[in-house]
Amino acid sequence: MFLISYFRDVQNLDLSKFENKRILIVGDIMLDEFVYTSSNRNSPEYKDTPVLNITEKKQYLGGAANVALNIKKLKAIPYLVGVVGEDDAAKTIYALLHQEDITNLYVHTNTRQHTTKKLRIFQNNQPAFRLDAEEQNEYPELVNHFILKNIQSAITNHKPHAIILQDYNKGVLNAAVIPEILSIAKQHNILIGVDPKFENWHLYKDVDLFKPNLQEFDFMSESEIENERVSDLEKKAKSLHQKINFKNLLVTLGAEGNFISDGNNSSTNTQHSTLEKPDVCGAGDAVIAVASLALTCGFSLEQIAALSNKAGFIVCQKEHVQPVLIGELIN
Repeated sequence: MFLISYFRDVQNLDLSKFENKRILIVGDIMLDEFVYTSSNRNSPEYKDTPVLNITEKKQYLGGAANVALNIKKLKAIPYLVGVVGEDDAAKTIYALLHQEDITNLYVHTNTRQHTTKKLRIFQNNQPAFRLDAEEQNEYPELVNHFILKNIQSAITNHKPHAIILQDYNKGVLNAAVIPEILSIAKQHNILIGVDPKFENWHLYKDVDLFKPNLQEFDFMSESEIENERVSDLEKKAKSLHQKINFKNLLVTLGAEGNFISDGNNSSTNTQHSTLEKPDVCGAGDAVIAVASLALTCGFSLEQIAALSNKAGFIVCQKEHVQPVLIGELIN
């Protein structure tokens, strides 16, 4: 449960400003699948190997598609740009997008790749293992062309208030595409929010909002001086600011809350409430969605941090990959 002081940080914000904000989401689209099994016997072929009987299967939009779903549930309008294969996982993603009334007009089908899928297996209601069906794609020039063409079309047709770059290092946001997207956004004066990963982070220069988690932040902000390690968050923020000149930094710290910086001033928004068994699946997607929307509404960085903190906490209470709802943020 939230402490009263936690509510005070966000209870006076006018979240009706989120409504009908147009947000373009570019990044790696994936399918999150959860399969529940039970077992009452072992395999006759392999010693001490249980036979798993499937009892239930749940499927969710993942990656950039989950960011789009969060945007939709916050009463804004998402436009999703990404790449899927021509397979059953892609068909499921398209069906889920249709179910949520999210357009797939700007999603490119690449017949030469498989759609990324994360399959989590539960045995007797306990997580057993995860299977990742994915490719580290180096997209050919033609696929990059379709990605940029779809971005340009979405901007021309819908004039988004912000672009979210949701990077899972699966190939959509690559070294050839990232600078082009940033240039297009600058030409059209569109805010850019980035959820980065370990590769290509240094290309996200001058963005309006940069949101790594703590592990990513540690990696990106390391001093280039040999054997020098910086432990202070504020010093790390200044080091990272020198490298990519972000306008606003939001570092998620898990159960500790989050850390913010504008390159000069920094502070930590402490998480006052804890969960015994948080389910962190999709929490980062909710945070970047809420933070980017709040940025388009002109909220301060401190307000963005508090609201994102609340969004992440809400999602961690939910089962599997589920979005935060506008009503949950308001209450």
